[in-house]
Amino acid sequence: MLQINPKKIKEIKNKTIPNPLRPKFRKKAQSNIYFLSQRKVNGEKKTKLIKNIKFFSILSILLIGGYLLSN
Repeated sequence: MLQINPKKIKEIKNKTIPNPLRPKFRKKAQSNIYFLSQRKVNGEKKTKLIKNIKFFSILSILLIGGYLLSN
């Protein structure tokens, strides 16, 4: 099956045991910059969409109201 080639095995030079990695618990303001920028981009898209919906709804209400008042 699989055989280990003894020539490819390297001796471990640093024999100290490293500290295990543990997650760092931080506040939201100190989060990773990548995720903060992604959240900002998503927030900007959401606000732009809401602003466009409000604009078109007000414009359509004005047009419909103007049409109904003119008749």
